[in-house]
Amino acid sequence: MFNLNKDKLQEFINNAPNWEDDHLERLQDTEYQRSWLELTLNEFLEDGNIDTFIRCLTDVVKARVKASGRGEISRLAKELNIDRSNLSEIVNGDKQPRLETAFKLLNGLGYKYDIRLKSA
Repeated sequence: MFNLNKDKLQEFINNAPNWEDDHLERLQDTEYQRSWLELTLNEFLEDGNIDTFIRCLTDVVKARVKASGRGEISRLAKELNIDRSNLSEIVNGDKQPRLETAFKLLNGLGYKYDIRLKSA
């Protein structure tokens, strides 16, 4: 049986990677970004819960901003005809984008999507 004393357990916890930092680092990989967005978009289309998709999309924008610098928010805002402060609030988690804005962000990040209706 695996047994850790409290000090060893606390040391392990203290040295564990921060999930958010690790996730944002993984999101530097554009293939990982695409897979993550595709997975959460499909989940949203299946269950109607948009929160996970929006959080994922926001994480991808944060990763792009981190990789490209602060000018990325201005570039995206200008390209998508979105107010820069509005986009900053979305990236900082202070505001949830409307669905229309979320799809604009997907296009601005260089992604295309194909949504099809199916009979229930």
